[in-house]
Amino acid sequence: MTRHFLAEPVNDAVLESILDTARRVPSAGNSQGFDFVVLRGPDETARYWDTALPADRRDGFRWTSLLACPVLVTVWADPQAYVERYGELDKERSGLGSGTDAWATPYWIVDASFASLALQYAAIDEGLGVLFFGMFDHASAVAAELGVPPAHEPIGTVAVGWPDRDAEAAARPAASRDRPRRSLSRDAAHDAAPGDSTAPSRPVVHWGSWLGR
Repeated sequence: MTRHFLAEPVNDAVLESILDTARRVPSAGNSQGFDFVVLRGPDETARYWDTALPADRRDGFRWTSLLACPVLVTVWADPQAYVERYGELDKERSGLGSGTDAWATPYWIVDASFASLALQYAAIDEGLGVLFFGMFDHASAVAAELGVPPAHEPIGTVAVGWPDRDAEAAARPAASRDRPRRSLSRDAAHDAAPGDSTAPSRPVVHWGSWLGR
């Protein structure tokens, strides 16, 4: 996670390679029901910030260099792409082509989230920094500003740019950064220092059942 960015632009070929990697993630029925709206350079990214964080709300904003990050990728899920795909001949027996209410798990959210994560890993592999953050209650306004179809659902925004390593090194660490990792399959308290009340007490893996029996 990068919280401090340089304003230096990202090469178009590098950015396209990152996006190409992200679009290739698996999706239910190969529906590919996710879209990226990519904002490059100060004129385009300003459209996002002027909508999601207007100038009169920026006093006290801790990560001002984020406003200068050269690339913002907004990620959107398209539920209708899944309904249409599962209405096709090879999928119609599933009944999932009848509408989004038929889906117990909204795979458009799952798959778009996968794509968002793949995008971040691809950017990191190029030496770039990334920061994922939500659109929260500004999602509708951002969608309107960027011309996103109303039926699309917001997943979040990924800032992509060159990290300001000096600023990162000097910055106060995030409070959650050093929170201990949950153990793989044994009581995490075993690994915790005596009296460490911040250590998660739940294992990640439960062999055989939730209780590990």
